[in-house]
Amino acid sequence: MLRERRSFAVEDLTVDTELLESARQAGYTTKVLFISTEDPTLNVGRVLVRMSRGGQAVPLGTIPESYNEAMKSLPEARRHADDLLVYDNTENGRGHRLVARFIAGELVKTTQTPPDWLKKVLGHDLRSEAREREKPPRGR
Repeated sequence: MLRERRSFAVEDLTVDTELLESARQAGYTTKVLFISTEDPTLNVGRVLVRMSRGGQAVPLGTIPESYNEAMKSLPEARRHADDLLVYDNTENGRGHRLVARFIAGELVKTTQTPPDWLKKVLGHDLRSEAREREKPPRGR
């Protein structure tokens, strides 16, 4: 992929940080779209609905482990991606919503009410960076 010097996209359950670094070293700008839900049981339910409609089958027992691995990869994605957009897709039928954006590892945007799963994964970093951005500049 990288040798072809063409834009490309990869969809996976976890973030491949080695690919991100290789792409950056090859001169690519990297962007990660990380989409998650509050709980892996919600994902199991959605897969069951999809399967009942003839969609792709997934071994249901692998979903919680895949969810946990994805959550573990989020902080790494932050460190390795040029642009990281984090979306919450918890609310059923309402689509996803952007809850955080990091450019070169720095938080540049966050929602007023980040989902609990995001707070668990990025916890202290998310809260402290949001507070830093909210502080008014000091005047003399």
